[in-house]
Amino acid sequence: MKNSIFGGLILILLGLYLIISNIIDFNLNWNYIWPGILLILGFRFEYLYFKYKKNPGGLVPGSILITIGIIFYLSAFLGYESMEYLWPGFILAPAIGLLQMSIVTKKIKEYLFPIIFLSGLSIIFFLEELVKINIWNYIIGLLFIGIGTNILIKRSDHDE
Repeated sequence: MKNSIFGGLILILLGLYLIISNIIDFNLNWNYIWPGILLILGFRFEYLYFKYKKNPGGLVPGSILITIGIIFYLSAFLGYESMEYLWPGFILAPAIGLLQMSIVTKKIKEYLFPIIFLSGLSIIFFLEELVKINIWNYIIGLLFIGIGTNILIKRSDHDE
C-alpha cells in the first residue's frame, strides 16, 4: 500500500510540474530532475534489501542506478562536456553493484574477477581521460615485454 502511495505521489508531482511549467514561468531544469529519478529507484532497491534482507541480487541494479544517477547529476552541474571525463563511471557501476552484493552474501571470491576487471578497466579509462595519455600503449607494451621475456627465459631453460 505504501509503495503505491509513494509512486502515485511522485507521478502527481511530476504531472503538476509539467502542467504548471507551461502556464507560468516556473521552470525547473529537467536535467536536474531526471537523475534524481534514477537515484530514487536505486535507493529503493537498496532499501528493500536492507529492510527485508531478501533478494541480494537487487543490490546490483540499485548500485548501478545510484552510480549512473550520480554521474548524470555531476554532468548536469558541471556541464555535459564533463561527460568526456565521467563516462568510465558507467563501466564502474556494475562493479560497485557486484562488490556490494558479494559483501552482503559473503561470496567475494566468486565475484572477484568481474569486480577487478571492470574496476581496473574503469580506472584505466579515467586515468587516460584525466592525463590525456594513451595508457593502452603502455599496458600493451609492458604486456609484450613480459611475454617476450617469458619466451626468452623458457627458451634458455630449454636449451640447457
